[in-house]
Amino acid sequence: MSRKAGRLGLLAATSATLVVAVLGLTGTASAATLFIDDFSDGNHSGWSQSGGTWSVVTDDSQVLHQAKADTDNARLFAGSSSWTDYAVQARVKPLTLPADGAVGLLARASGSTTFHRLVLLPGDQVRLEAVKSGASTVLGTASRTVGTGTWYTLKIEVAGNTVRGYVDGTLIGSGTSTVSAAGRIGVQTRYATARYDDVTVTTGGTTPT
Repeated sequence: MSRKAGRLGLLAATSATLVVAVLGLTGTASAATLFIDDFSDGNHSGWSQSGGTWSVVTDDSQVLHQAKADTDNARLFAGSSSWTDYAVQARVKPLTLPADGAVGLLARASGSTTFHRLVLLPGDQVRLEAVKSGASTVLGTASRTVGTGTWYTLKIEVAGNTVRGYVDGTLIGSGTSTVSAAGRIGVQTRYATARYDDVTVTTGGTTPT
């Protein structure tokens, strides 16, 4: 074999090694999907109800609707009570949001009144809370526009004792909480009406290096 052929073979081998190394650095592991519901089947089967008047209606697409405005605690729960570390996300549209109203997303619901909660509030406020037996502790809060008739994407991440809340991809608060180590997901309104869509629960994702 000539020197030129030997050099070309070495170059090809080196290039292949570099390609493998680059792919290893930029590859990502996909998050596992534990749960998804876009209500396109026209019902909310699989969810358990506690208060409120829930149905699936058309709002460009099929969405979940809570219509009872005079209840202080309308909730639906889904998923597994054994879920621990995960992220739950949903699109949320407040329809009515009076001075004492709230529209929220729940994570790690270990009971009907114990969970972590991210809520849209009147007065352009968003709050992340730990709720135990109905008593809430604020983990984080942020001022941002909250209006009726507008869709917002809410997300709660729970990992160990760390809880983070996001609205439209922006972190609005984080903190530590031990009120619940595992539990289901949920949606909730207080003296408000709202719609929900594209509820997903994921776990196990990684970030590229």
